[in-house]
Amino acid sequence: MSTSLNDFVQNTMKAIDHFDENNMNCIKVVVREAINFYKLNSYEEVEETNEGTRRFLFIHSMMEENLLSKVVELSVGTDRDLYLEEVYQSFVIRQY
Repeated sequence: MSTSLNDFVQNTMKAIDHFDENNMNCIKVVVREAINFYKLNSYEEVEETNEGTRRFLFIHSMMEENLLSKVVELSVGTDRDLYLEEVYQSFVIRQY
């Protein structure tokens, strides 16, 4: 059974308790689920600092960046633009 990207995002958002499209942590959960579901080579690393937990997104290719950007776009709705850079507070490392 194939699923569209939109269906995947909608189902993932429904599965998250108290999903809030304005909460960047909720959006990051959807991104992580997409990385796992689509078996992407991109990944997240978590760093503990004095300021708290910081998540870095390492992007493997332009194709994967485009897919994850679309996941973010579908997660927050069409009424606003939000980019991977904003979700990860500019902690995005491109490895391509």
